[in-house]
Amino acid sequence: MEALAKYSLLAVILAVVTTFSTWSMSVTATLVVWTILGGHYTLYLTYHTLFRDLRIAYVILAILYKNTGYRFRNSSVGEVFEKTASARPDKTMIVVCSDKGDTSITFRDAQIKSRQIARYFQSKGFGKGDVVAVLMETRVDYPCYWLGLSMIGVIPTLVNCNLRDQSLLHSLTIVNSKAVIFSKDLQSAVSDIQDQLGSISLYHIDQCDLPGCTNLTSDLSTVPSTPIPDKHAGYNDKLFYVYTSGTTGLPKAATIKHSRHMFATYALFSGCILNDQDVIYAPLPFYHTAAGVMTVGAALLEGVTVVTRKKFSASQYWTDCCRHNVTIGQYIGEIARYLYATKEGKDDRRHNVKIMFGNGLRPDIWQGFTDRFAIKQICEFYGATEGNCSTANVTGKVGAVGFISVLFPYMFPMCLLKVDKETRIPLRDSRGLCIPCKTGEPGELVGRIERGHPVRDFHGYADNSATSKKIVVDVWKKGDMCFRTGDILVMDKFGWLYFKDRAGDTFRWKGENVSTTEVEAVISSILGLKAVVVYGVQIPGTEGRAGMAAITVDGNEAALNDQNKTIDLKRLYQDLTKKLPAYARPIFLRIVESIDTTSTHKLKKRDLQSEGFDPSQVSDPLFVVDPLNQDYVPIEEQYQNITNGNIRF
Repeated sequence: MEALAKYSLLAVILAVVTTFSTWSMSVTATLVVWTILGGHYTLYLTYHTLFRDLRIAYVILAILYKNTGYRFRNSSVGEVFEKTASARPDKTMIVVCSDKGDTSITFRDAQIKSRQIARYFQSKGFGKGDVVAVLMETRVDYPCYWLGLSMIGVIPTLVNCNLRDQSLLHSLTIVNSKAVIFSKDLQSAVSDIQDQLGSISLYHIDQCDLPGCTNLTSDLSTVPSTPIPDKHAGYNDKLFYVYTSGTTGLPKAATIKHSRHMFATYALFSGCILNDQDVIYAPLPFYHTAAGVMTVGAALLEGVTVVTRKKFSASQYWTDCCRHNVTIGQYIGEIARYLYATKEGKDDRRHNVKIMFGNGLRPDIWQGFTDRFAIKQICEFYGATEGNCSTANVTGKVGAVGFISVLFPYMFPMCLLKVDKETRIPLRDSRGLCIPCKTGEPGELVGRIERGHPVRDFHGYADNSATSKKIVVDVWKKGDMCFRTGDILVMDKFGWLYFKDRAGDTFRWKGENVSTTEVEAVISSILGLKAVVVYGVQIPGTEGRAGMAAITVDGNEAALNDQNKTIDLKRLYQDLTKKLPAYARPIFLRIVESIDTTSTHKLKKRDLQSEGFDPSQVSDPLFVVDPLNQDYVPIEEQYQNITNGNIRF
């Protein structure tokens, strides 16, 4: 098939030539082309995919056009923002909706604050390459902090505001942060680890009574807001770090360069055919790549207005869209499901949202979702924060997350590889090369790494050992390298890609990636158990996978309750609340005597995962979280209510 696809361009050339030839020569040439290209089947593929391929080719050209100009001028995000803000100073840049009243910031005010942040930290001795953590909830001035820091070459690190204890400490230290800027809402989180921060300086905004911290809000009031005279960052420099769970361990700091930020922004801008008059509703936290890079990027680089909420509300989504004349809506799978599950309201079709973009819209609600809310187009995309396997479904094909062209396969140098079901190690042929999947066969999506390319390069993590684990070599030929997504997809005969499962040691819950090894480590530290296995299980009618932990009690009396020799589940609940964000805490527990391991001593999860939390299928004690009583309780009486949707998480 690849051999046939290579001659697609030849077919077009020959077709043009034959129009200027004699009738007999045309017939002969046509027959030759027909033979080379596979006859009816190639025409069949062309009919079904050519428009799609041409549409995405336009998007790619638009992205490259913008990025080539910025690359030639060695532009940074801060420099482009300066031009954007100066051209529309009085326009609203960001609105944060709230039941208590909306707040907003104009481009002029954002420009002033960004410059003040830059000048202030420059006066404190911070310079190019230093790292400063930004730890705060969604707010109108959130981008000003990282943008101002980037103007002087400092690398901000956007920390998930839900992290606590060791996860938070790890996120601050893994990138060697010199300082932390935090808001009043995060004061307690910082206080819990303050003694372990060493020489890291603390700057708070709003009002904070934590000792040893500098009041940044007060200090900024006297800082001038004139432009930064010197250039401190360019197109290929690091812009900031964004955290991702990757496939193992604690959060990983993925490098986002100015070039990648610009690419992601214009992928959205060109793919959805936006203009600066559009208003985007982005109900995701600003430390999240989808909101903090793509949508905020559209504001910073092209002047659109972004509307958001401090905390997502399904009941207020369309009301917010109506009030602020939103034209483009953002979603993730969980958000789409929440919206679809709400009662019908007067604003469901009264809004002006013409396009919705995001990832994870379930195929079973796709059509119903667009019909109910009168959405003209869904732009589903696939991409990892740090990865190079970005693809999109810009034609609204129900269920597809993107595609690999069957006519021009090198348009997206990606493929699905066969992997071992247990170890997730890529399988190889007799030549030592990876084995690509056939049509309809599930496999891990990988993308070829091309160093220096704004899209296909892989910039890795702050931790080099984590970077190496995401690279596979000798894929198509000896010596090549590919980025491993850790996701299992399936491709149909037209090249459409469909998400099937998340490989590796992560699962997705409440819009967040949960690292199973991180949760395992926390539970083990609490209980001192020999073995803990964490995995995601599906709950009917619920997006993503809920966390479940299988805990062994064999030979660990110190971790057991002295009276009945069972785990003190209430204490476990309380300790998990202190050490893990809500989305990472296990919903279900399974108490087991032992856990099987592979030949390489890795704990087997697939059998446990397939058995789930059904008490009729599992003989071990099963428990479910009880937030009201802050405990884990036996699941038997609750199982039916969970599966039929009477109990939701």
